[in-house]
Amino acid sequence: MFNNNDRSPNLLLHADAAYAGDERAVRAGLVSVIIPTYNNADTIERTISSVTRQTYPDLEALVVDDGSTDDTAAKVDRMAQADSRITLLQKVNGGLVSARNHGIAHARGEFIAPLDADDVWHSEKLAKQLAVIEAGGDEVGVVYCWSRAIDEHDRVLFFDLAPCMLRGNVYTALIMRNFFASGAPLVRRRCVDEVGGYGGITCVSRACEDFKFNLDIAERYDFDLVPEFLMAYRCRAGSMSTNFDAMMQSHSGVLEYVRARHPELPERLFRWAKAHQNREFGLALVSKGHLRAGLRLFLRAVREDPLATLRVGVIRIVARLLRFMKLAEPGGRPRGSRPGHSVVARNFFEVDPKSICGGRRRAPWTRRRLGYVVGLSVRRRAQLTSGIHGAAVKQALEPVNTVSP
Repeated sequence: MFNNNDRSPNLLLHADAAYAGDERAVRAGLVSVIIPTYNNADTIERTISSVTRQTYPDLEALVVDDGSTDDTAAKVDRMAQADSRITLLQKVNGGLVSARNHGIAHARGEFIAPLDADDVWHSEKLAKQLAVIEAGGDEVGVVYCWSRAIDEHDRVLFFDLAPCMLRGNVYTALIMRNFFASGAPLVRRRCVDEVGGYGGITCVSRACEDFKFNLDIAERYDFDLVPEFLMAYRCRAGSMSTNFDAMMQSHSGVLEYVRARHPELPERLFRWAKAHQNREFGLALVSKGHLRAGLRLFLRAVREDPLATLRVGVIRIVARLLRFMKLAEPGGRPRGSRPGHSVVARNFFEVDPKSICGGRRRAPWTRRRLGYVVGLSVRRRAQLTSGIHGAAVKQALEPVNTVSP
């Protein structure tokens, strides 16, 4: 995760953050991996190594050092000397949106793959995603994958991230929940150029720049996925911003941006989206020991969407409270309980990416609700006819033995 926490969400849109467009010749088949970094000296080498070890070799890793004050740049430079596919780009501090757009402006690839500077990939991630995106045709703009949570030592934690089976026109489902991690997608470069890169509205902070970016592309193109855990998101002390007010403000700003573009969408969709975010932030605050603030957000989610919040959130918030009171292990299990799956506590790189962590869990939405959401229609900015949308809705309604964290 990008750790530059000193940026106000209202200061992110300035000259350095604006998307520069494509001034370089795009090379067919090349994947440009964009890695923004700010003081990530402790993890940047592992992150880059997970890129250079990909089974798909035709790639470039553009590491954008956004004014780090530690030895991040020196470590990247040493790796670049040993591998010509690695390029160090240095710039004055401008925040995550600025750093990502800076990297994209220097990219030469037909495909763009974002990756945060403390996250890692399974060695087959790009190869598997490229096979899907090439088979999907021009209407597919993004292929994502599932993600695991890992600790500081690359060991798998007790929950998996974003295990959805959504394909095709996912725009309305994304409004309700941004269902994959920032390092999970592979994106066609022309789609990035069409939406103007990251950012674009002043409310977007580092918590929601991916949310808006994904929505902008989903408004125009279909999504597909590789249903495997090919990415790992590192959970560690200090990796999440404590400025939850700014994060909530940013999320609300993106929802208002979407509402203005699509007034035909029902109010309940935005209410469900707000409830989901309040529930997630409330759980995060409880985990950090901010019980009063966390429970306040959780109760707000109950008022906005009582059935879904109680169905999904109660067990999780009890587990977070037990963990805070030292009655549960760091992975979220009660102390002394047996692990839910052999994946837990193993090294991410040694685990079969098809293996599910922890067994069957309660899904974040019901079949009825998901059917309603994916059935909503919006006016697409690009008039594309999806060849997989009908099958996508059917498959999205199939039960999945995984859960949102």
